[in-house]
Amino acid sequence: MARMSDRETEKRMLDTAVSLINERGIASIAFDEVIREAGVSRTSAYRRWAGKDRFYADVLIKLAHGAGLPGPEAHLGPVLSRLVLDRSDSLDSPDEVRSLLVEILRVSITADLDLVSSSPQWRTYQLLLGSYQGIEDPEVRRAVTEALADTDRRVAELRARVYAQFTALLGYRLRAPLSGPEGFEFMSRASGATMTGVLARNSLGDTEIRTPRPMRAFGANVAADWAPGAYMVAATVLTYIEPDPGVVWDRRRIDDMVAALRDLQHAAPPQ
Repeated sequence: MARMSDRETEKRMLDTAVSLINERGIASIAFDEVIREAGVSRTSAYRRWAGKDRFYADVLIKLAHGAGLPGPEAHLGPVLSRLVLDRSDSLDSPDEVRSLLVEILRVSITADLDLVSSSPQWRTYQLLLGSYQGIEDPEVRRAVTEALADTDRRVAELRARVYAQFTALLGYRLRAPLSGPEGFEFMSRASGATMTGVLARNSLGDTEIRTPRPMRAFGANVAADWAPGAYMVAATVLTYIEPDPGVVWDRRRIDDMVAALRDLQHAAPPQ
């Protein structure tokens, strides 16, 4: 049997360690267990990592690259598209468009909170945010800090693209002085910060923040069940956008929007 390369040994060991941590937590994995679960030889593992401390440092860095708030908005495209298509025949007034936008926010943000609060990535993110400044090795601390910042940036950029797409489709725009991709990234970071705070409250056992209550929120024409946490995030988003006065909701505009959404429904989810 051919000897496993150091690169393959590293990949198997780190992937296995992350998987075990996602299942059981970071304090419950041992180097020898990771070797066994990864299916590599002890010789290969110790050739790659002369000391266990270096292995655990590499695990922390890999965790930081994969931690953070997932960006499920991109995968909600088909769901939100169906919601818009179902209402496309009634979009004959600014009030109806506003109600649709509010409902899109309610559905998408509620789904985000449900997904993120139960995700291993969020638990890891909390752990790393609370502990990375205490990492003694300055090289490892710097690498973990940079990885967390890079993960946050990628998630913010993904969310910003989704916000820009649906804002334009629904005839809204950024409020001045914000504009363009940088404005939507600013908006994305603000909503992400609000969501992080909501999730932190949820982690502390604040059940009220996830308990729905019927409200006619943000000028919608009907009441819907809003959890306070979702309401807070939606309020942040709506601070940054306003109706575009140059958009006229005639039949052509509606047909163009429906065509764009049908294309979105059949598009592959972004990676």
